[in-house]
Amino acid sequence: MIMDGARSLPTDPRPAGNTGVLRASLAGRAVACRTAPGGGSSHPRATVIAMSSLSLIEPDTALFLDFDGTLADLAPRPELVRVEPELVATLTTLHRWLDGALAIISGRPVAELDHFLQPLRLPAAGVHGAEFRNIGEHLITPPSPDISLLMPQLEALVRRHPGLRLEDKTIAVAIHYRQAPELEPLVRAAVADVLRDATGLEALPGKMVVEIKPAGVDKGGAIASFMRMPPFAGRRPVFAGDDVTDEAGFAVVGELGGTGVLVGQRASAASVSVTGPAALRDWLHRSARAASVSVQDIDSGSTPSHRL
Repeated sequence: MIMDGARSLPTDPRPAGNTGVLRASLAGRAVACRTAPGGGSSHPRATVIAMSSLSLIEPDTALFLDFDGTLADLAPRPELVRVEPELVATLTTLHRWLDGALAIISGRPVAELDHFLQPLRLPAAGVHGAEFRNIGEHLITPPSPDISLLMPQLEALVRRHPGLRLEDKTIAVAIHYRQAPELEPLVRAAVADVLRDATGLEALPGKMVVEIKPAGVDKGGAIASFMRMPPFAGRRPVFAGDDVTDEAGFAVVGELGGTGVLVGQRASAASVSVTGPAALRDWLHRSARAASVSVQDIDSGSTPSHRL
């Protein structure tokens, strides 16, 4: 549920072995640095790699993708995000090519991811890792503090400031200020105030948003959990994301010898960066087309045309 002003709108063990990944023909070496979730200012900028120079996805990859700002362009409101059928087809091809080792790692609830990517139902971590679902499994949502106790105060804040939007994720809540960026200090102060007496919850700043979520969960922990399980275990991890909320994921992938792909430009623990979601989607589309050709070549008994 998203609240706009006074209105409501419907809406860690590590795997062993060599886990280097994603060859780039340019010198895009991994950045050896770590970050706290939501940080990033102390990191060097990721090496910018032209998509035409970034090698295609290889079959031993464990591929992790953020959703908003990475797979899909950001929208004024979360429910207005658009996903083209071509992207769903590409993800379906890559999911098969990787034997299921493709997961969405998002701040959205898993149910929303399923809605946007239907009929595809991928492994996913939602609400920054507070929700978890591996391939063929039911959604796991560990017990979380009751976020509803904070809602009256946050709803009153949004009613006082029409440029704010409140997104209730059941086990987390996000306060968006994209339509009123000048309200960022007020939002941060209000979140700090409501969390003063709360236990088991923490704030997570992002792009024009501050979220309140269960403490101790993040995208890095979700990726680490996937990497301990089939079909991800023993593969080479790649994680693409755009926001400071993705830094924990970049840090874990770096520790595992994999590659973080920053979508956009800023200081980050990611190894390489691309210009935006369109460039990231182009790389996925090209990888899927090459995967389809390789499968056809194998089926026909000929030498594969691409080494992914």
